[in-house]
Order: sequence, then C-alpha cells, then structure tokens
Amino acid sequence: MMVRTLLWFFAIGLSLVPLWILWRAGQKAATLDFRLSQNDASLLDDGGVIVTQITGLPPDARIIPNANVVIVPSPSPQANGANPESLAYVK
Repeated sequence: MMVRTLLWFFAIGLSLVPLWILWRAGQKAATLDFRLSQNDASLLDDGGVIVTQITGLPPDARIIPNANVVIVPSPSPQANGANPESLAYVK
C-alpha cells in the first residue's frame, strides 16, 4: 500500500513538471511581448534573448536582408558653396 502511494506521488510530480515548463514558457513570452512594446533596450544584453534583426526604420524605408550598413553624413553646404552631391567620388 505504501509503495502504491509513493508511485502516485511520483506520477503526479512527473505530470506537474511539463505543466510547469509550459507555464514558464508562457510567462516568458508574455514578458517578452511587454518588454518589446516598451522598447526595453536591456533586451539587447539579455542572455535569454537572441536578437537576429533590429528594425527601427523611418517610414518608407526598405529592409534588405544581409546588406552592409554604411553610415553617410547628412549633406551640408560646403564653405565654398559647393554642393556635396555634385562632387565627384574618387576612390
């Protein structure tokens, strides 16, 4: 009789483990959604989150996968009045 009771407790304990895992995954997903909606910058350093793409773009911008990012200074008039767009690019 005692062995049977112990086996029941063991079976119930084993049944609770997957339920706990599913509950924990749901909590993590809900927390992640909340942190994303709040633009939480600490997500970038969080060990439990893998960031594969960051898309904070202005309107009408296009996403090009695997493109190299090049930062270009904004055009400003030169002291001599020349326009940067009209200057020739020499490599």
